[in-house]
Amino acid sequence: MPYCPKCRYEYKQGIIDCPECEVPLVGSLSELADLAGSEDGETYENWVALARLTSPQYVGMLEEVLRDDNIPVVVVRGAGYFEVTGQMGLTSFAPGGGAYTLMVPEEFVADADAHGLSIMGEDWAKSRLVDIEESE
Repeated sequence: MPYCPKCRYEYKQGIIDCPECEVPLVGSLSELADLAGSEDGETYENWVALARLTSPQYVGMLEEVLRDDNIPVVVVRGAGYFEVTGQMGLTSFAPGGGAYTLMVPEEFVADADAHGLSIMGEDWAKSRLVDIEESE
């Protein structure tokens, strides 16, 4: 699936430019990860799918908090750019199994997890896709 290098939304195949940011899409998450380096030019190779969330409000809060703490974050939106309502098929009625996957570079997993716990509490713990104790 193609991704926007600026807003990091995931799009359906066939879309070439991000309609919101008006920039060309990149072909894969690995290309996006190469572009998601810090301001000093550092890039990150080992992205981890940290949690799967169903609430766009929580996703927005977490994205903002992580970026404010200089933690690179990519959110893969399983329902596509137009969320649940802009897509045909079963997922247009209800998000199936979590529409948002929160990804961070491996070295930021513990810090991102701490933010997730502080914002979402037990809901975050249930949404995790990795065993935090093993990744530290």
